[in-house]
Amino acid sequence: MVDHRYLAELRSLLHPAVYPYEKLGLPPELQMLLTRNKRKTARYALAVTVWDDTCDGSVFLADRRRVVTRELAARWMYAEVGLYLVILGKNTDWRDRLAEMRVDRTGFHATIVQGVHYINIVTGDYDTVHSAWGPVTFGNAEILADLVASVPTAA
Repeated sequence: MVDHRYLAELRSLLHPAVYPYEKLGLPPELQMLLTRNKRKTARYALAVTVWDDTCDGSVFLADRRRVVTRELAARWMYAEVGLYLVILGKNTDWRDRLAEMRVDRTGFHATIVQGVHYINIVTGDYDTVHSAWGPVTFGNAEILADLVASVPTAA
């Protein structure tokens, strides 16, 4: 279930101000993929996807990481991407699913999951997890969480 109004409002908030590039022609697993480059080597992306009830959180996250890695031609050590993933869902056990999604604590991936933001599009509730090293967060995860949460859902 894709909330197209939510996607449009999120896109207008983040593109092009925060993420100047949008990847089009996406596979069915992704509803939106915005990117930005910082310096020559640092690349960041924000992807929006819909929760798949057929798997647990860790399998779901691994699948979406693989899809984003393929779409952005990410390669470990040479063309890494810091990813902030927004998940739209309506399941009642969404907090349990979010707890299963472990963000990366190291940079040993082609696509480094720096934050996951789950939004229950039925109730409007949301929660986030993001990578941190003590008080320091990565990929502007706290700022992105506030921006993503500021977009109203259909609830």
